[in-house]
Amino acid sequence: MANQIDQEIGVRLRRRREALGLSCATVATALNLDMEAIEAFESGERRMSARQLQQLCGVLDAPPSCFLVADDDFTAPGGRPGERDALLSDAHRLYRAFFQIQSPELRGVLADLAESFAKGGRSPELVEAAQLLRPANDLDSNIAQLRAFRNGPWSN
Repeated sequence: MANQIDQEIGVRLRRRREALGLSCATVATALNLDMEAIEAFESGERRMSARQLQQLCGVLDAPPSCFLVADDDFTAPGGRPGERDALLSDAHRLYRAFFQIQSPELRGVLADLAESFAKGGRSPELVEAAQLLRPANDLDSNIAQLRAFRNGPWSN
């Protein structure tokens, strides 16, 4: 039997689906369900399984936290809850990309940079290190500089 949590998840599901411009039928087809099942999930009348939630996350390109974390539990920096979906989407992109990085050293550099920025780091060295990570740059030619930054004044 569905409850208030199922209803809250359903509201988030509908909001994400609509934000992507997808119909219930499109999502239902992708999940190999009928449209009524998606409508029942969105209304909170039906509880989805963990497997269905995982599949849904793939279809809607969103992490499970997008549906499971309450708005008042998670707000974007600056305290504007309306930015929650964009922030979670960026976090999901970062999470997926992070695990595709083969180099443990580069993963460490990225984690260090993220932690430093999160602590309010704005040093010229930190900004320069972040610039080296932009996709337009050749990371192989910049790895020595990244190593130096990792051991530099912004490291912990």
